[in-house]
Amino acid sequence: MKYRTMRFADGEDRVSLLGFGCMRFPGEEGHADEGLAEKMLDRAIESGLNYIDTAWSCFNGDSESFVGRALKKYPRDRFFLGAKLPLKEAPDPKQARTVFKNQLKYFHVKYIDYYLFDVADREGWNNLVKSGIISWAEGQKAEGSIRHLGFSFHGGYELFREIITYRQWDFCQFQYNYMDRHGLAGDRGYTLAEKMGIPLIVMNPVKGGMLAELPEEAGRYFKEADPETSEASWALRWAGSHPNVKVILSGMSTPDEVEDNLNTFRSFRPLSQEEEAVVEKTAAALELFWQEAATAGTELAGDETVNKEPAGPGRTR
Repeated sequence: MKYRTMRFADGEDRVSLLGFGCMRFPGEEGHADEGLAEKMLDRAIESGLNYIDTAWSCFNGDSESFVGRALKKYPRDRFFLGAKLPLKEAPDPKQARTVFKNQLKYFHVKYIDYYLFDVADREGWNNLVKSGIISWAEGQKAEGSIRHLGFSFHGGYELFREIITYRQWDFCQFQYNYMDRHGLAGDRGYTLAEKMGIPLIVMNPVKGGMLAELPEEAGRYFKEADPETSEASWALRWAGSHPNVKVILSGMSTPDEVEDNLNTFRSFRPLSQEEEAVVEKTAAALELFWQEAATAGTELAGDETVNKEPAGPGRTR
C-alpha cells in the first residue's frame, strides 16, 4: 500500500493514499448489505488501507453506526477516521455538541481523527461562520476529541478561496478528477492548498463512477496505452500524481472494485508524461462526447416518442 504523510503543526500522520469512502456500500433501498460491506472493509484494512471516511446522511443515517461496529474489532491506532458535522442537522453549537456526542457513541471511539464541516454552498458557509460552531469545534480539538479540523467543499473556486483563507485549517477535502480541473475548486484550488501547506483529501476521483466506464470514443486511448489497466485506475493515478493529495477516497461498491483499487495502490506509480498526454486526449474526447450527447438530447426534447432522459455513463464508484 502506498502511504503519504499529513504534516501538522503538532505532528504528522502516515495515511494510506487510498481511503475507503463509506457512502456507496453494496445494498438496496438505502440500506447497506452489512455482511458484504464489512468483508470489503476488512479486506482493504488487511491490505494496508488505514483511512476510513463516512458521513451522517449515508444509508438513511445508519452508516456511522455500521462503520463503528465494523471497526470495533481493530485497535484504535490501526485506522484514521474521517467524519463530518451535518450542518443542517446541527445549525448551532448546542445541537453540534449533541450530534458530535452521538457520533462518538456510534463509532465507539473517544476521538475522531479528521473532522470536517460539510460546506455545500455560500449559504451554508455564511451560516457556519455566524453560528459559533467553528469556535465550538476548536474547543473540542483543544480537549482532544477532534485531532484535525478541516472542511469538505462542493462549490467553485472563489468561495473555496474565501473558506481556506478564513483560518488555519489542518486539511481540506474537495472533488478533484481529470474532468473537474476547471470547474469546482479545480486546479486553482489544488494549487492554493498546496501553496498554503494544507493537505488535500480528494473525493469523487472517478466522478461518481462516470470515469470508470467510458464511452468507446474516449476509453479507446486508455486501452491502446495499457489494455490491462482499468479506466478507474487511470483516474485514481491521475489524482495521486499530485503530491499534495494525501488521501484519495473511493466509494467502493463491490469486492471487485476493492481488488482493482488495491492493485492500483499496492505498487502505485504516478503518471508519466506520456501517460498524462493520454489522459488529456481522453478528457478531450469525453468532453466532446458529453457535449454531443447533450446537444442531441436538446434537439430531440420536442419529440414525444423519444426517451428524454439524458445519455451518460453510469457506475457509482
